Amino acid sequence: MTKATISSKGQISIPKAVRERLNLTPGTELMIDVQGEVLLLKRVVSNYPDWRTMQGMAAGGESLTKALMEERAADLAHDNARINKGR
Repeated sequence: MTKATISSKGQISIPKAVRERLNLTPGTELMIDVQGEVLLLKRVVSNYPDWRTMQGMAAGGESLTKALMEERAADLAHDNARINKGR
């Protein structure tokens, strides 16, 4: 485990070995999550938006429920054909 000390301004420096291992470069954004007595730092990945921002992305397209139901019906027909063939 690596130690870091908080400065008088409330800042910490991430040790070089950790920065290199995680490829943390100047300007990399981190999210801080507090879990009890634990601080969890996570890299902000802008290529992958928060799932809450994805609401309505599939609106207006083909019905995924309909496609799933058709796939399930085809699977059942295939299974029934295999069962009836064995009789």
